[in-house]
Amino acid sequence: MNPPKEGKHESTLGVQSNGRTFSMSAFHAMRLFYYSILFLSLHHGFPKIHAALINHGFEGTKEGPLAGWQCASIQPPTRSDKVSHKGTFSIHSKLVNKGPFPTEGHLIQVVEKGIMEGEKYALSFWIKEVDFGVSYVQETMVSWLSETGEPLGGTGLKPFKGKSEWTRISINDLIAPAGAQGVKLMFRFVTGAVEGGSGEIFLDDVAFERSDYEKEYHAFLKANPAVAQAIEKGLISKEKVLEGVKSQEKERERH
Repeated sequence: MNPPKEGKHESTLGVQSNGRTFSMSAFHAMRLFYYSILFLSLHHGFPKIHAALINHGFEGTKEGPLAGWQCASIQPPTRSDKVSHKGTFSIHSKLVNKGPFPTEGHLIQVVEKGIMEGEKYALSFWIKEVDFGVSYVQETMVSWLSETGEPLGGTGLKPFKGKSEWTRISINDLIAPAGAQGVKLMFRFVTGAVEGGSGEIFLDDVAFERSDYEKEYHAFLKANPAVAQAIEKGLISKEKVLEGVKSQEKERERH
């Protein structure tokens, strides 16, 4: 986030200070917003959240360990450099039945801490489908965890479907229940009990993030009434301020 540069601004905002009214241009309102965000992030800020996924893009060396993730079940998925959405690697699952016997693969990551109870989260990821055979199913599941790792419910298995080109899948409005401090993500790829059952997919760039920053937004406006006035006068949009707050929070979460 960079400070705005001065240009031609016709609209102004009257700001009260010690009984006197001062004129504030849109440019100065934007600079006020920028430096207020910067000051809060350095000196006050909000509670840090450490719920970031490890190795969300499956990077590393092809033969090395897949940091952060577990690949499990009968035919576990593997890291691949054949195609990727970003970076060098993605996850590749290719299932082929032997006769009529079903097979499956799992991709799992457990985040032990950093989840905030009552907050909204969103899961997103990119997929590229190669083969979607008869009886083949691909699913994902979000499970909330307590401080001691005990399950606290979740979404259950949810099927998802993409296309032959990279497609973004999103699951929104995931509210962490009381007592939740961690989360377990699982992707499940499975064929049915049919002759010739098969399925193949590439998966990349998984994200699990908070999706609602209204609390921080209103706290920021309370601490910066001039910015609130600028929004009321139309000099700054709510969306821009909210995006700035969200950007600062995400930056803090990464450190």
